[in-house]
Amino acid sequence: MTVIAMTLFVHLAQIIIMAVIVSALLKKLKQPSLFAYIVAGIVLGPLVLGSMDFTWLHLPFQIGIPEITAEIFLLSELGVAFLLFSVGIETSVKKLLKVGKPIMIGTVFQVLGVIGITFALTGLTGLLSFEQALFVGTIIAFSSTMVVMKLLSDKNETNTLNGRIMISVLLLQDFLIIIFVPMMANITVIGNPMFLLPIIGKSILILVLGVIANKIVFPKLFRVAEQEKELFLLASISTAFVFIGISFMLEIPISIGAFIAGLALSTLPYNLEIFSQIRALRDFFLTIFFVTLGAELSFSFGGLPIALMVIIFLLIFLAKPVIIFLLTLFSGYGIKSGINVGMGLGQVSEFGFILAAIGLTTIGANGLPIIGEQLFSFLITAIALSMIITPYLTAGSSKIANWFFDQSEKMPSYFHKKFFSRKIRELQKFPSKKVLKDHILIVGGGTVGRGLAKALNHTHQVLVVDHDPEVVRQGVKDRLPYVYGTSEHEAVWEKVDLKDAKLMVLTILDPKEALKIIGHVKKLCPTIKIFATAHYFHETLDFYKAGVDFVAMPSIIGSNIFLQNISTFIETGKLYQIQNFKTEYLRYLEDQVEEERRYKKDLIS
Repeated sequence: MTVIAMTLFVHLAQIIIMAVIVSALLKKLKQPSLFAYIVAGIVLGPLVLGSMDFTWLHLPFQIGIPEITAEIFLLSELGVAFLLFSVGIETSVKKLLKVGKPIMIGTVFQVLGVIGITFALTGLTGLLSFEQALFVGTIIAFSSTMVVMKLLSDKNETNTLNGRIMISVLLLQDFLIIIFVPMMANITVIGNPMFLLPIIGKSILILVLGVIANKIVFPKLFRVAEQEKELFLLASISTAFVFIGISFMLEIPISIGAFIAGLALSTLPYNLEIFSQIRALRDFFLTIFFVTLGAELSFSFGGLPIALMVIIFLLIFLAKPVIIFLLTLFSGYGIKSGINVGMGLGQVSEFGFILAAIGLTTIGANGLPIIGEQLFSFLITAIALSMIITPYLTAGSSKIANWFFDQSEKMPSYFHKKFFSRKIRELQKFPSKKVLKDHILIVGGGTVGRGLAKALNHTHQVLVVDHDPEVVRQGVKDRLPYVYGTSEHEAVWEKVDLKDAKLMVLTILDPKEALKIIGHVKKLCPTIKIFATAHYFHETLDFYKAGVDFVAMPSIIGSNIFLQNISTFIETGKLYQIQNFKTEYLRYLEDQVEEERRYKKDLIS
């Protein structure tokens, strides 16, 4: 084994082993895995083990990572690339456009606004040169798709309103980064209008290749690949690598090429299967990325002005969240969503590392690297810290949003004009109070809730509440009484006339969200009857303790019926007793499958 191969093997083994050890320890303290991986990197890196001398142990390898090799750095870059590949697979361009022009236009102004404020506070004050201020502003302006998507996925919030807004802002930022990264790499000629033409041309070229692959190549390829599991996995991974290779040739970030590859697969009927296939590989590379990030931290920036460091932290943790809050507010999504989105996007993008590295190697007008070693070290530390803090900020964002909302109610009327919540009101068109009498309230409008609503709507007044705006829009389109709401929207539960409701049915998948709703509803109307579904025994017990009157466990009900039919066949030896109405049942299943396909197709488009 060559020295390079041996070094790669040892470093990779230490990264994975240390990530497991630190994650297991910090899991006991209920700390997020992202934080654990960065801590693992700090322990392995030059700050701890990487600086120690273990020669006395006479080991055939070195303990710790004194320096990140090019091979490990490439693997960490693949973590970002495969994350954006998976994001692209789950992304619908049509859904992205549904968020509206205000968010799209506002995101552009948000990026330019952060850059402008950074330049005003650091460039005009003489703390940084023009080129440095432009670099730092660009680094701060973009938020981390990787961190936010992981947090949303862990909390099952990718399809919530706040999740969709954040994803839309992030994806638009990712499109903008296609232009900004090459611009920063050639900052000395940025004033030349002709400089942008090749960048725009490359961007259009890779997008066109994605469209061609989506329309011609991928449908035929995956029609063949779906017949064999191994071939399907290899076809999925090779798609990412092909576009990563194209990105290399076009000299644009490989993560952009991976994202466009994912977009090209997003409209295929196999997109969810592709996502599940590459998820483990993505998580493996992401672990390497975060551990490598921790190992790169050196904290060697003592010579920087304290005022500059304070300003950069304020820009990241205050100015940018406030700008994103205002963007969300003026787009019509209200104060609560504005605060949740602003705090959720209050970190620096993984592209910040790429831009900082570009600044470290790009020579400025004064003949020196634009980003010096100390500024580079501080920026890397600030980016990492912003990523570490984000899980804690988002955990408390709902409480902060509720507090601000309550305070805004005490302010003059222009602080809470209907203009600022117009998008929310579009999704909350409640039936009249005359109609809401002895009604059935269904919370959760997915497959189960939708089926209940269709069945009960013929004989009873039904009102469905769901947290996914796309599910609500589809329900309204199908002429069902759907409205948008979550446990945090207290006004919703006041408008559904709980005291006049005959019954509330909970069919949502998130037990924590369900318990919040149960607690809030019982507080408003202690006498309301509540039915719920649960998948685990501890969830069922929690629901009963919270005041639910009946909890159905579909898996238990199904297994009981299954056992009953098995016993019937064993005792009688005859099938006809358990196959009554089989023909009618099959016809019903065919109708339901067709309805389900149409519903999912409408939801995706």
